[in-house]
Amino acid sequence: MNENGSTFLILSPGRIVILYAAMAVGLIMASNPMVLKAAHPLTFVLFEGSLFVVLTSALLYVLIRHYTGEVQLSRDLFYKAFQISPDSININRLSDGAFIHVNEGFSLMSGYGEAEVIGKTPRHIRLWKNPEDQFELAALLERHGSVDNQTATFRKKNGALVTGILSARLVTLNGEKCAITIVRDITERIRAEEEIQQLVYYDAETGLPNQNLLMDRLNQIIALGSREHRSSAIIYIGLSGVTSIVDAFGHGGSRDIARALAERFQALLRQSDTVARISRDEFVIVLGGLVQEPDIATILSKLQTMFSEPVALPQGEMMVTAAMGVACFPADGFTTDILLQNAHIAMNQAREQEAANRFQFFSGELNSRAFERHQIEASMLRGIEDNEFYLCYQPKVSVESGNVTGMEALLRWKRPGSGVISPAKFIPIAEENGMIVKLGEWALRSACSQCRSWQDAGLPPLQVSVNISTRQLRDNLFVEKVLAILLQTGFAPENLELELTESALMGDMDDTVTKLLKLKEKGITISIDDFGTGYSSLSYLKHLPIDKIKIDRSFVSEIVSRSDDAALVDAIIAMANSLHLAVVAEGVETAEQLEYFKRRKCREIQGFFYSRPLEAHLFEDFIRTGTALPARDASTGGTANPGPAGTETGPLPLPLASSPPASPAALAEHLGEILLHPLPVAPSDTIPAALSRFQNDRELLVLPVVENGGVVGILNRATFLEEHVIGRHGFGFHINHSKRIKDLMSPVELILDAHTSIEEAARAIQLRECRLARIDNICATMSGRYAGVVDVKKLVNAMAEINISLAKGANPLTGLPGNASIQREITGHLESGRAFDIAYIDIDNFKPFNDCYGFQRGDVVIKALAEITERVVKRSPTNDNIFYGHIGGDDFILITPPHGAQILVNEIVREFEGHLPLFHGDADYGAKCYNAVNRKGEQETFGLLSLSIGIVNTLLMPINSYAQLASLATEVKKAAKSLPGSAVVANKRLR
Repeated sequence: MNENGSTFLILSPGRIVILYAAMAVGLIMASNPMVLKAAHPLTFVLFEGSLFVVLTSALLYVLIRHYTGEVQLSRDLFYKAFQISPDSININRLSDGAFIHVNEGFSLMSGYGEAEVIGKTPRHIRLWKNPEDQFELAALLERHGSVDNQTATFRKKNGALVTGILSARLVTLNGEKCAITIVRDITERIRAEEEIQQLVYYDAETGLPNQNLLMDRLNQIIALGSREHRSSAIIYIGLSGVTSIVDAFGHGGSRDIARALAERFQALLRQSDTVARISRDEFVIVLGGLVQEPDIATILSKLQTMFSEPVALPQGEMMVTAAMGVACFPADGFTTDILLQNAHIAMNQAREQEAANRFQFFSGELNSRAFERHQIEASMLRGIEDNEFYLCYQPKVSVESGNVTGMEALLRWKRPGSGVISPAKFIPIAEENGMIVKLGEWALRSACSQCRSWQDAGLPPLQVSVNISTRQLRDNLFVEKVLAILLQTGFAPENLELELTESALMGDMDDTVTKLLKLKEKGITISIDDFGTGYSSLSYLKHLPIDKIKIDRSFVSEIVSRSDDAALVDAIIAMANSLHLAVVAEGVETAEQLEYFKRRKCREIQGFFYSRPLEAHLFEDFIRTGTALPARDASTGGTANPGPAGTETGPLPLPLASSPPASPAALAEHLGEILLHPLPVAPSDTIPAALSRFQNDRELLVLPVVENGGVVGILNRATFLEEHVIGRHGFGFHINHSKRIKDLMSPVELILDAHTSIEEAARAIQLRECRLARIDNICATMSGRYAGVVDVKKLVNAMAEINISLAKGANPLTGLPGNASIQREITGHLESGRAFDIAYIDIDNFKPFNDCYGFQRGDVVIKALAEITERVVKRSPTNDNIFYGHIGGDDFILITPPHGAQILVNEIVREFEGHLPLFHGDADYGAKCYNAVNRKGEQETFGLLSLSIGIVNTLLMPINSYAQLASLATEVKKAAKSLPGSAVVANKRLR
């Protein structure tokens, strides 16, 4: 018997040996009966036989003892492994299913002890949750003899359920067929996986699907819609007022709002719909099933009703409003990313509406506006660094005297390749992203500096008004910054007027009053801009330290024809007079409007009747021609009250200013400006989806295939329709309807960055033209993400315009590229990131040379230097990579690869000095000097003409902006001019 009492050996090794010996001796005696008859031989035979039996018995005893020990050890090891295994192990008879043996793992998992189950069946203790699973296991064992990794659920003694992975084998024990079953408990692992799944795919606060699950379900709906030609829609919901709730009740209030809205959403929507929370204050609803336009309208109506009702919170009832954007599949996009993007664009558009709980359907126009906004926002910071912003000045005129009393500085932006961008486009964006603070400080500094320069040049001191944004006024250091700019520029405070809107003055009234009083103490004038469009409150006018109000142009435009506008303006003027405030009328364009304000004793007017906003040099010309302006009729350009024929009344009239010369606004410089923006398709989209796009839009030539933002292929209209669908490849729509776009798309042969210049793009296309299957397959990206496809016609036109512009921009004296081309070239080098040398060439003492020898001789010098530069460059082996131009006057420029300028300018200096006898004549050249009048009007002796050349090597000192380059160039030119004779100075390596 073993330790469990079971019999495993009937005889011990000793008994087996004795039995063997007895049987052997008996066998020996029986096999030799004649031996018994002989007396003496009997003893020998018995001895010989007994010896053999003893030896074999001993050997047999050893072998049996060893074998039984091994068997006992194996049985002990098996029994211990059976008992200590953490998995549940049980042995059941196959005939009746009764338990024969169970281990401790079984007891732990099921809660039943061994004594409670031996002799019973699993059905008696209701072990299986689903009895069908037990029958299926028995059938599989009968059929295959084994089962592996089958998942089953069991019921414990206390009724709790556990899930396990089961493996079983058929064995024969004591002649009976049995099943050994091993079960590993995976209940905790499944629970952990479910928790992870919940965290990955569901919002922790509301239990709603999050963005991950939303994208998965939206992909499924799009795939189903593509196969079955179903429409669908998504509604992007942005909440308003959540920030104020957080401020009042903390993040717990935000959580309570989200949970309450989640319950409302789930009660409102259909079973086939999905609502997901993708951020603290944004939800997305995906409409599933069959979706028709009336269904969308019904859902939107229900949502508006839902948001019109207060939300009950532990802290009390709260109103939460929302803006909703709708994008429809397939009309507004074929991929999840595009649909969500377009719905978000529509939601942002809905936010701009005044009504609460408003909604907006997406349209292509909204997409274009969003793309334009992104382009403006991305280019704004670089525009500041590259001096793309500038100021225009619009004069203010005294109604009574006609004299110019001041001007308003107006911010403008001339973006390369886009022309002048309207302030109505970039100012609101700058206010939203905070860039207005930097722009506002730049405008204030520039205006003060420019006006100080005009005063130093002899122009009368005029008061300049500068607009101040709300963000600037809220800055704690606003007053200090304004006073610091006045000090640095040397501009008098009494000549500065700060214009603030009514909305900027609201908020922290005490802080606003304190700041404005500090500025007024210094003599600065404060005015309210666009008065009448905001609060227009008499109470704040009484309490704010202001000096002027400006009547908004919206009231002035129809003041003669609309009595209500006239009544409102009369009231504003009367109110201002009672408070001793000056009044300025904006937007005056006709003599009738001027006469209206004259009769009402308005102090100043501003508008196109006298002048449009002018660039600085045009405004200076405008002021220098006189100080009084006769009233002019904007429609005819003539004076309103002319004198007798052939005469003019009053002082010399200032010229009627026109708008600033338009630099080629339509002249594209970068690839991003000539792109088409067709909505892309995904590789997983179906062929019918692409075919319908081409059939519905006859102008659509290519469809980019985009995955994860990157361009992975292209569908060209000609190739797709003519070759793949009906053409030589043998495909037909009846064959292709089940295919995916990835099966038929062509590889993208050329992808260019949207910031690539037109010239570089043309060169890249030209280099690959022989390998390009179709030139209209070229795509563009921004930061590696799809931005559009190249419009080939626009590319060709842009190249032609650039060539025309370059020809027009040539310097008329030398024929070399002028300022516009030079700036374009420098900007291109800076944007490319490639290192280069730039040499600034200046003729020393050229003014006294002109005074002494005459301008015709001066022109000879300029032309000669141009010819010398051109000749030296053409001799250079790298002349294809060298640019040279004539800035104007006696200034030239040379751009070469790194370390290439020094050799060239040395040759230019040598050849230039060889021309000095021609320039000065033999006498002065022999004397090495000449006499001329200096700037003080005195005779002075000057040396012969020489060249001062400053070289900036951007490999030695990296340059990030045009302003930085100009600053460094000024330093090296100054250093060169400080040396006698011709000198070349280059910047040093950055340490």
